[in-house]
Amino acid sequence: MTLQADAATATLPRWRSELNTYWSDDGPRFRHIAKVAIAMTLAMWLCMRLELRTPATAMVSCVIVMMHQQSGMVIARGFYRGLGIVGGSFAGLVLIALFAQQPWFFLTALAAWIGVCVFGAAYYRNFQSYGFVLTGYGTAITAIPVWSNPYAVYDNVVFTVSEVVIGVVCASVVSAVLLPRPVVPELYASSRKSFTNLLNAMHALLERTATLADFDTFVALIRERVGVETLRSGAVFEDPLIRLRNPIYMAFDRGFLDTVGWMHALQQLQARAAAQAHPRALAAVQELLGGLLAVVPNHAPAELVTIEQVKATASRLDAFEAALPAHLARLLQSLADLPPHERQFVAATGAALLFSIDDLRRMCDSYVAARSIVRAPWSQSVLEAVARLGRARATRASANRAAATIAGARAAVAVLLVGAAWMASGWVGGATAIVAVAITSALFALAPNPIVASWQVFGGCLAGWIAGFGFNFFVLPRIGTFELLAASMAIFVMVGSYVNTFAKTAILGLGFSLYFCFIVAITNPTVYNPSGYLDTGFALLCGIAVAAVAFSVLVPRAGEWINAKYIGQIRALIAEDARDGELDDLLYRFEAGVRDFMLEVAQAPVDRHLDRERLMAWAFAALEIGRSMILVRIHTEQLAGPLRQARGEGQGQPGGENRALLPPGWRDAQQAWLAALAEAFVAATPQAVDNARAATRRALDLLPPEPGIAVDASMLARYRMRALLHLTELTLTDDTLSVWRPAPVDPAKRAPA
Repeated sequence: MTLQADAATATLPRWRSELNTYWSDDGPRFRHIAKVAIAMTLAMWLCMRLELRTPATAMVSCVIVMMHQQSGMVIARGFYRGLGIVGGSFAGLVLIALFAQQPWFFLTALAAWIGVCVFGAAYYRNFQSYGFVLTGYGTAITAIPVWSNPYAVYDNVVFTVSEVVIGVVCASVVSAVLLPRPVVPELYASSRKSFTNLLNAMHALLERTATLADFDTFVALIRERVGVETLRSGAVFEDPLIRLRNPIYMAFDRGFLDTVGWMHALQQLQARAAAQAHPRALAAVQELLGGLLAVVPNHAPAELVTIEQVKATASRLDAFEAALPAHLARLLQSLADLPPHERQFVAATGAALLFSIDDLRRMCDSYVAARSIVRAPWSQSVLEAVARLGRARATRASANRAAATIAGARAAVAVLLVGAAWMASGWVGGATAIVAVAITSALFALAPNPIVASWQVFGGCLAGWIAGFGFNFFVLPRIGTFELLAASMAIFVMVGSYVNTFAKTAILGLGFSLYFCFIVAITNPTVYNPSGYLDTGFALLCGIAVAAVAFSVLVPRAGEWINAKYIGQIRALIAEDARDGELDDLLYRFEAGVRDFMLEVAQAPVDRHLDRERLMAWAFAALEIGRSMILVRIHTEQLAGPLRQARGEGQGQPGGENRALLPPGWRDAQQAWLAALAEAFVAATPQAVDNARAATRRALDLLPPEPGIAVDASMLARYRMRALLHLTELTLTDDTLSVWRPAPVDPAKRAPA
C-alpha cells in the first residue's frame, strides 16, 4: 500500500507538468477560438437586432478577419477589409449602371476589373494587397446577386457594407479588449531573433568557403525579415509609438537587405581570393574579414542578442571603421611586391568592409532607437514620404510586372469561364459560382503555393457544406432561442478556427469556418430550402474547383517560361533603373525592387522546373552590379562639384586636392561601362559579358590606385569607385551564373573528328 501511495504521489506531479506543458502550447489556441465565437455571436446578434438582411455576411467577416491571433493583425486586416468592400461596392454600382442590360459586357467588365485588382495586389505586401483583393471580389459580392434587378443594387450595397463593418468592428473590439494578445511584443521578439540570426549567419558564411547551399541561408534571412515586416504592419494599428517609429523600422529594413547583399559580396570575394589569389593576399583578406567577425557577436542557437550587446557592437564598429584605412594601408604596403591584381583583392575587401560597416552600424542604431523611449523624429516631410512611396511602388511594379500580369489574367479568365457557363446554361446557382471563383482567384493569387491553398479551401468548403447540411436541416429546426442558435453555431466555427491555428491546416480550417457560415446563411427570416442549399454548395465547390484548376493549368508559378520572365524582370532593373534612373533616392528604390524579386522567387512553390538557385544567383548579381552602377554614378556627381570648382578658381593649378578629382575622359568611360553592363544583362550572351569585363577593365585602368589610403572625402570616394569596379569585375566572372559562360556542347551533337 505504501509503494502504491508513493507511486501515485510521484505520478501526480508528472501529470501536472504535462498538463501545464499542454496548456502553455494549446492555451492560446483555445482562447483564440473562444474569442472568435464571441465576436461571431456578437456580430450575428447586432445584425438581427438591426434587422439587417444577412447576418451571415458579418459572421464571415469575423472569421476572415480573426484568422490571425494577434489583436494588431486583426485590426489591420479589418481596416483593409473595410476599405476593400467600400471600393468594391462602388465599382459594383458603376458596373450595374453601365451594363445592367448587357450580361456579356457586364461579365467581361467584371472579369477585367477583378483581374486589375489582382494585378494591383502584386504591387503591395501584407494587408495592403488584401485591400486590393477584397476590392476585386467585393465587386462580385455586391453586383452579381442583383445584376438582373438593377434597382436593388443600392439596397444590396447598403446591407453588405453595413454587415461587413459590423463584423469587422466586432472582431476588432473583441480581439483588442477580451484577453488581448498584442503584436508589439512578438514584433520585438521576432526582430531580435532575425537580427541575431543575421549576425550568426555572418560568422557562418564568412568563416568558410561559399557553397550553393548558402543561397538557402540568404533566402531564409530575407523570409524571416519579411515576417517581421508583416508584424510591423499590424503593430502600427495597435501601438501609436510604432507609427511614430516607422521611419526607424524602414531604415532597419533597408540596412538589413544591404547587409545581406554585402555579406554575399564579401563571401564571393573570399571565394575568389581562395581560388585565385596568392596565399599572402588570401591571408590579408581573411585578416580583414576576421577583424569584422571579431567585432560582431556570435551566439549559441538558444541565445539572442541583447540591446547592450548591440550598443557595444555599434561602438566597436565605429572604432573598427576608424582604424580600417590605416590597417588596410599597412596590409597593402606589406604586399607591395605582389602584382596589382593580387593587391586588388585586398583593396576591394577593404572597400566592401567600409560599405558593410556603415550599413551594419545603421542597423544597430535603428535597433537601439526602435527600443528607446525617446520619440523618433520624422526624417522627412509628408510630401517627401508620399513621393518616395510612389517612386518605390513604381520600381516594385517593374520588378513584379510579369507575375502580377499573370495573376491578374488568370483570375480574369477563370471568372469569365464560369460566367460564360452560367450564361450559356441558365444555371440558377451560377451567380454563386462566380462569387466563389472570384473570391478564390483573388484571395490566393499571391499565396506562396496557390494550387495547394485553393485545393485546401475546396476541402474546407466541402466539409463545411456537409456539416452545414446537418446543422441547417436537423439542428436548426429544433432551436427556439438565440442563445441556443449562438451556442450551436459557435461549436462548428470553433472547430474550424482551431484547425486554422495550425500552419499546415490553416487554409483548410479557414475554408471550413468561412463556407460553413456562408452556406448556412443565417438570414432574417431563416428560409428552409434544401434544394437551394444543395445547389448553393455545389456552386461554391464548382467555382473553387475552377479557380484551383486555373492555378494548376494557366501559367503555374514554375517552369522554363516563368524562369525566363523572372530573369527578364531582373535584367530590366539593371538596363533601365540602375543605368538611366534619376539618382534621387534611386539606390533605395532599386534595392526595394531587387528585394521584392527575391521574395517572389523565394515564395514560389517548390518545383523541379523552377531553378531557384540560378534565379537567386541572378538576383544577387543584379544587386551587386546594380548597386555598383548607382554608387559609381553618385560618386561621379559628388566629385564633379570639386572638379568644376577647381577649374573655375585655379584653371588647372596643381594642388593636393586635384589628385582626387576625376581623370580626363572619365564621363565617356563611365557611360561606356554602364552601357556594357546593361547590354550584358539584356543580351545575356558570353560576348556581351566579355565586353562588360573589358569596359570594366578600361574604367579601372583610367582610375589608377593611389599610393596610399587617403582620408579626405574626395579621395575616399574615388577609392570606393575603384573598389566597386573591381567587385563588378569579380561578379562578371561568377561561376554560379551559367549565362556568364558558353553553354556546354552536347556530345551527341558534336561533329565527328
